[in-house]
Amino acid sequence: MYLLNINTQQLEDIHERRPYAILSHAWRVGETHHFHEIGTESVRMQPGYEKVEMCCELARQDGLDYVWIDTCCADANSSAAHTEVAISAYTWYQQAHVCYTYLDDVDGSDDPREGHSAFRRSRWFKRTWTLGELLAPKHVFFFAKDWTMIGTKAGLSSVIAKMTGIHEDALNYPERIPCFSIATRMSWAKGRTSTKEEDRVYALMGLFGVNLPILYGEGETRTLCFQLPVSARLATCA
Repeated sequence: MYLLNINTQQLEDIHERRPYAILSHAWRVGETHHFHEIGTESVRMQPGYEKVEMCCELARQDGLDYVWIDTCCADANSSAAHTEVAISAYTWYQQAHVCYTYLDDVDGSDDPREGHSAFRRSRWFKRTWTLGELLAPKHVFFFAKDWTMIGTKAGLSSVIAKMTGIHEDALNYPERIPCFSIATRMSWAKGRTSTKEEDRVYALMGLFGVNLPILYGEGETRTLCFQLPVSARLATCA
């Protein structure tokens, strides 16, 4: 597992448990920072790199030395590395000390408790991959586009539950998620989108304890491959 050292902003291959934070957000076009670019001078000038720097600063304030950020910490050009991330991501989210969630479409003055707030309409809540980033970490802090802290998952659990249909117990107690039925957990992903159709399956593997080989170009066929082991698990639990 590669982690970004917040002091050097260099990647380190870590083999033992270290406390770390994760950054959850939605990349904009042109913002993605790839594995081989991290640590170079040029990457610091690229659009969106301030997210990396702010994540490092928040981690520093929380007494942490490392952060994990999706495309920064995994080699997208390596099929083995990509597979490891897809299979292990949910566990990495669970083991994170904290998750910083950056909502670039929400103002710092926004009140999530208002019925028509930008927080409730944020595209972050519509993405498939962010479901695991919401559910798996125990502690999730939400930040507006100016990095003003909006609130925490615990403090906003009733609001998020109404928005997403996810039970408050699942939000506040990640260890209880396996107690919810497969149908209920599947409903939490309804209406969420991903850039690649297959990612709608891969993003849910950790939620159901299912592992599949990571292949693209199969579309709905991959969905069927996912449903088979999930259905088998349902039959076992019946």
